[in-house]
Amino acid sequence: MAVVRAVSRGRRRYHYLVQTYRWGGAVHRRERYLGTELPVDLAHQREALEREVWGFTWFRRFEAIRQGYASHRRSLPAAAAATEREQFILEFTYDTNRIEGSTLTFREVADLLIDGVSPARRPMADVREAQLHAMLVKRLLSHPEPVDLPHLLAWHRAMFGETKPPIAGRIRDYEVRIVGSRFVPPPALEVRSMLVELVRRARRRTNALHPVERAAAFHCELEHLHPFGDGNGRVGRLAMNMLLQESGFPMLNIRYGKRGGYYQALERGDLARTPRPFLAWFFRRYARDHARWAPGPARRGGD
Repeated sequence: MAVVRAVSRGRRRYHYLVQTYRWGGAVHRRERYLGTELPVDLAHQREALEREVWGFTWFRRFEAIRQGYASHRRSLPAAAAATEREQFILEFTYDTNRIEGSTLTFREVADLLIDGVSPARRPMADVREAQLHAMLVKRLLSHPEPVDLPHLLAWHRAMFGETKPPIAGRIRDYEVRIVGSRFVPPPALEVRSMLVELVRRARRRTNALHPVERAAAFHCELEHLHPFGDGNGRVGRLAMNMLLQESGFPMLNIRYGKRGGYYQALERGDLARTPRPFLAWFFRRYARDHARWAPGPARRGGD
């Protein structure tokens, strides 16, 4: 976060907004002159300076990742591309469901999706939710759909219509709490209008935000609303990846083993009522996981 520095010259004080950041193993400094009085839009100027820094750090790296990924995809034979897609579906299905409490191991999910072998002594709901999730992701990768309210509801219904029929595809009309979090989601009466505005805002941001930022912010803000009685995380991570895919960026599987940093980043964003803490985590995670497409600096930092 940028800080204000005041410099006195005679009887006058001059204010500067200063952003210090680490990139490529070195500490850098960016500043902007504010004037002799602090501006009323100081918070906006802080965000503008931060995004200016992102422009020649994270966003430049993400563009390199996109180009490297596109080159890789062009060079792949059809069979290899299909194998790569199936591997992503497998890993994404395992991790996104495991994060939400599924009891299936990775081996069991692999046997289920590849060989059709259902694991013994596992809840049938966990088995069906894994199958239905994989079917939905496979369909969307072949026939992408826009991230809008009708499709969010349809995706939720497709994933939970069998296992949670009373809430499948429906915006909650009751209050909820997030287990283990200090954050309390918005009241039920406000959720529908807030969700409609979130989707509209995401579309308005198509050209205003970098695609990786837009995808991450949408996921964070959807979790903040918690619009469904259950399955919010799975819908949010799916929507995030659909937004990445439609802009030509590789998708991101948030792994079960990295869930600690993921949970903390979401909660910090919820409590601060801004996605910026989550963006900081997400940018590092995205750059690390896709470093093979654009090797370079800025791979340090927490998970």
